[in-house]
Amino acid sequence: MTDAAQDTPAFFSTRRGMLLGSLGLVGLGAGTAVVENVWKRKDLSARFFNDWSIGKFDLPALPGLVGADGAALPGFSAADLAGRRSVLNLWASYCPTCHEEHHMLMDLAAQKLAPIYGADVKDDPEHAKAFLARYGNPFVAVGADSRSFLQRALGARGVPATFVVGPGPKIEVAILGPLDPKIVATKIVPALKG
Repeated sequence: MTDAAQDTPAFFSTRRGMLLGSLGLVGLGAGTAVVENVWKRKDLSARFFNDWSIGKFDLPALPGLVGADGAALPGFSAADLAGRRSVLNLWASYCPTCHEEHHMLMDLAAQKLAPIYGADVKDDPEHAKAFLARYGNPFVAVGADSRSFLQRALGARGVPATFVVGPGPKIEVAILGPLDPKIVATKIVPALKG
């Protein structure tokens, strides 16, 4: 065998190694780009690995939010909804229809049919506090759903969404979209009185 014949396999194996190494680096770069630009931005961890439900969740308090008495307003969990009928409203200060429906929640709170809980979804706490200061606070507790785990667990694609939650807790009425006076009068109020 000549020296040229012995060098040929080494040449190809080196070239193959370079090609595989290059492909590996390109794959690693593409994988990193997918994680940064798709997985994290779309928060796919929350979509695929979300074990929350109406019977299992815990929302922390909205930082710095105080009630009418000056005391810090608490967050809430499934345990708060378990023993009685209540209303759960998913909202955000950046949502135009949340602004439009808020007066209906204030009217509902004034009727004292049931406590109203608010889940502030993917919102800046300062904007949420300004929203409630401007329009009033119908909520007995406000939780920060900063990763929209509760929103997704309840099947809401966005905000607003309103639920009448019965003891258990279990969802008795689901309004996946904005409230209007007819919905409040024909679905929400009868469910709270029933």
